Amino acid sequence: METQLGTKPMSEDNEAPALEIRFQFVDGSAANFFQPDPGIAENLWSRINVANLFVRPRIVVADDYSKSVFVSSQINRIDFIFAGSDFSQIPNDHADLVELSEKEFYAHVPLKDPSRLERRAQPRQVGDLLVSFLHLRMRGGSHIYLMNETLLKLPVDNLSFMQRLLSGGSYSIRLQGGGQGFLNLSNLLGYSVYPGVPEIPNDTWMAIASVPAPEPPVEYA
Repeated sequence: METQLGTKPMSEDNEAPALEIRFQFVDGSAANFFQPDPGIAENLWSRINVANLFVRPRIVVADDYSKSVFVSSQINRIDFIFAGSDFSQIPNDHADLVELSEKEFYAHVPLKDPSRLERRAQPRQVGDLLVSFLHLRMRGGSHIYLMNETLLKLPVDNLSFMQRLLSGGSYSIRLQGGGQGFLNLSNLLGYSVYPGVPEIPNDTWMAIASVPAPEPPVEYA
């Protein structure tokens, strides 16, 4: 994938670019690029193939002054920032899949008060809207928090969500501020979903999750 973008910083008087691209890597570093031309930005966005985004060994970004080459396997995520939202890239069996801040996530998932957590087993019917919250752990210590809205499937199909996340492909999410993010599932270490569906694999280990204790305050002499 070769992309023509700008790397020079914009002045404070300029408007937001038509498209901004943010790379986040497994070592915790990042790289940002922008495309100010709406026509070029729209053409670039229209050529994004979600299924093959991380399949190629490298992604190349260039402008009139430089060329940057990134190893696809070392990219945790790529965010395309633009005005508005494009739901066309979200998996077609999802009503919405949006990123949350850590604070927003724990407001919906009160792990410190288990009595307020919703149980997996609920009296639901196939086709009911299921809202769940996901905590994804990526290589390099990166954490991603999501809200997922989807229609409840037949019990035999409910494990397909786990299979998708473990597929090692690309996972498209909506960004609250506008735009779309793409996660490299090859760098997914694991995930937790709340509440999740009643169906679990036969070899599941049944145990209660513990909440990490806060670190003690540092004492100065």
